[in-house]
This record gives sequence, C-alpha cells and structure tokens, in this order.
Amino acid sequence: MIRMLGFTLGTVLVAALAAQTPALRKGVSVQQAVTANAVAMPDADAADSVVVAVTRDGSIYLEVTKVTPEQLSEKVKEQLAGHPGKRVYLKSDARTPYATVAEVLGALRAAGTPATVLLTSQPPKTSAAHLPPMGLEVLLRAPAGAAAQPAPAPDADLQQRARRDKSVVLQADGAAAYGDVVHAVDVCRAEGAQVFLASTK
Repeated sequence: MIRMLGFTLGTVLVAALAAQTPALRKGVSVQQAVTANAVAMPDADAADSVVVAVTRDGSIYLEVTKVTPEQLSEKVKEQLAGHPGKRVYLKSDARTPYATVAEVLGALRAAGTPATVLLTSQPPKTSAAHLPPMGLEVLLRAPAGAAAQPAPAPDADLQQRARRDKSVVLQADGAAAYGDVVHAVDVCRAEGAQVFLASTK
C-alpha cells in the first residue's frame, strides 16, 4: 500500500510539474543577441503568437516557413487582422547584417505593425529552470522630423540622449551587425526611453 501510494503521489507530482512548464514552440534556431535589460515575453511561446526569424545567412522565416519580405508582409497582415494589440516577435541572429533585418522591419511596417519585440538571450544563469522568452519592444514608425541617433554609438552618448529625450530614434548602417543595434536598443531601454528604429542609412 505504501509503495502504491508513493507511486501515485510521484505520478501526480510529475504531472503537476509538467502542467506548469509551458511547451516550447517549434521554431528556427538562431544565435540571439545578449541583453541585460530585456523583460519577460511569455506570450512569445503561445501557440498563436507571430514569430519571425532571420538566420545568419539572411533567410527569413515566419514560424518555420521560409518566406520573402513580400510574403512576410502579406502573411503577417492576415494574422494580425481582427487582433488589435497582437504582438509580433522578431528573433534574429546577432551576426546578421542589419540591412537584412531592416528589410524585415520594413515588411512588418507595411503589414501595419506599429511595434515589434526583439527577442534576445540573457547572460548565463546558474539555474537550469526554463525561462520565458525575453525581449525589448521597439516602435517601427519614427515621429516625423525626429533627429536620428546613429547606431551603434558609444554607450555614454546613447545614455545621455535617452535620459534627456526619453525617446530615441536609432538609425543604423546596413552593414552593422544586428547584435550591435540590439545593444544600442538595450542601452536606451535601460534609461527608460522609448526606442524607434528608423530606416537604414
């Protein structure tokens, strides 16, 4: 009887833990940029979330389907129709040239996406527990006439601008590594600033 009770309690405990751990979505694996100020984005793992991936070689995926920027725009527009406030999550390889990511951001703008979340990695943790996806929200439509801050730029310049203006428009050179642009976003968000990503130079 004790053995049976132990088996039953163990089975219930395993089942309860499994119910609390979210199922990881299938997706395209990339080496994401590491950030210090990202926030938890658990909805990125939801079954109906919209996740776009850009690989190091510049391939673009919507979930696990390879697409062109034009196809991406149409498909994202369809997925967002009737769902105001639904977020689009972008995960890109940190080594990808920013010009490729900028093309994806342009497709998302064309689809009517006002903002996107840049999914990022975090510094290594000692705990092996599953962490929710982490990310930084950026706005895709810069205010008219706003002065753009080059990215990448020295952290001190970005911090000063972010503290002063509370809103920073970043404009990156297309040849810059995506990870360097994400770092600039991270620095600005650490100061509490809204970040807009302008078109590439």
